[in-house]
Amino acid sequence: MKILPTIGPISEKNEDIQKILRITDIVRINGSHNILNWHVNISKKIKKIDINARILLDIPGVKPRTQNKKDINIKKNQNINFIFKNQSKVVNKHLCIVCSNKLPKIIKKPNFISIDDGKYLFKIIQISNHYILAKSLENFVLKPKKGINIPLAIYDDSFQNKQYSKFLNQSKNIKYDAIGLSYVQSGKIIQKIKKTFPEKLIISKIENLEGLKNYKDIIKHSDGIMIDRGDLSAEIGDENLYLAIVKIADETKKNGKPLIIATENLISMNTRLKPSKSEIMSLGLAQQLDVDIIMLSDETAIMKNWTVILTWLQNYLKKTILSVKENIKYQHKTNIFWNLVDKLPDIPIVIFSKKGFALNNIINLKQNAKLIIFSDNDRTIALGAFRKNTICYKVNKFDKNNFLYFIKKTIKEYRRIIFKDSKIASLIYIAYPEKNSRANTISILSKKEFF
Repeated sequence: MKILPTIGPISEKNEDIQKILRITDIVRINGSHNILNWHVNISKKIKKIDINARILLDIPGVKPRTQNKKDINIKKNQNINFIFKNQSKVVNKHLCIVCSNKLPKIIKKPNFISIDDGKYLFKIIQISNHYILAKSLENFVLKPKKGINIPLAIYDDSFQNKQYSKFLNQSKNIKYDAIGLSYVQSGKIIQKIKKTFPEKLIISKIENLEGLKNYKDIIKHSDGIMIDRGDLSAEIGDENLYLAIVKIADETKKNGKPLIIATENLISMNTRLKPSKSEIMSLGLAQQLDVDIIMLSDETAIMKNWTVILTWLQNYLKKTILSVKENIKYQHKTNIFWNLVDKLPDIPIVIFSKKGFALNNIINLKQNAKLIIFSDNDRTIALGAFRKNTICYKVNKFDKNNFLYFIKKTIKEYRRIIFKDSKIASLIYIAYPEKNSRANTISILSKKEFF
């Protein structure tokens, strides 16, 4: 598995980013926090340190967030007005907290709402068109810009598209490779965003009941899937979380798409030098589900001991040997070529791919194979970067007229990487035997040929 750290206020210095990029080639920046210029500057800084680093821009979703700029002390049994649509008018005598975005469509009145990925519960007293009056069930400190989860709510597609497109149009100066799309409820919104931003990968987040209902359609149209356990749990109920994760993971791997597990992966290490036993078991489950990426949010964005957390996870992934046998068999293409790929020994697979069409098939067939991808296309390089056991290299424009020579020249240049752990490797590419023709091609490379 790869690590996807979030760059935040605690890890934004040059030396911090350098430390992170020595461990991983992918990073996340959270569009829900900080100002736009911060994201522009931090993305430029990341690319300056390593031009090949890939950035996931996790954009603000339609989920309402509290607009308090300072901490607010909330008392148990205190009644709170959550006011939506930025209407600050006092509805009654109780404390008012203004929220971003409008109140979503509520199919059936829930008994509770929650704040901050389900951490703090409120019992609903009254719901109107623009506000929710609810009673806090515990004492806590409400930090700024915390998300509000409303179970059984559906967000309007046109409103989603408008909000997402607005943010992305404002973010043109941010250097990023993939979009983290929040609260995706169907494949339609993905298709709309892809039309406007075709060069970007879409990593869809399934986070509510409507998204879970349409999970197959969402996975089909996405380039990758992120399971945000915090929001998903708060929206569908803790008791339903495990089965939902297994279902989403199974379908994602059937489609050969990268899978990211997010939210509180190592959150206990904020006050500990080691993770909890539950967190270690959770990492083990992620391995069983063939997860590609473990995402760290608060762990590397705001926690003071973020280097300890990152180092621990790096060592854990290095030392942990995957002994779990594949218990889910995926359906593959049955033509002769892919049957041949399936029979390959466990050796590095070198892939020359322009648009990445073959990647899904290879990932399906060889779940734990080491892949070395060469492409002249930035999007294909980014797609490979978000997969486990994958190294990606941007090369000059493919010379189709002398493609085999181009391939051999490239292999020779990167021979020490390709043959680092093996005396042989397989090569997969599209040959062009004559004009306007394409042919899937596989061959075995020997270390002797290139040294």
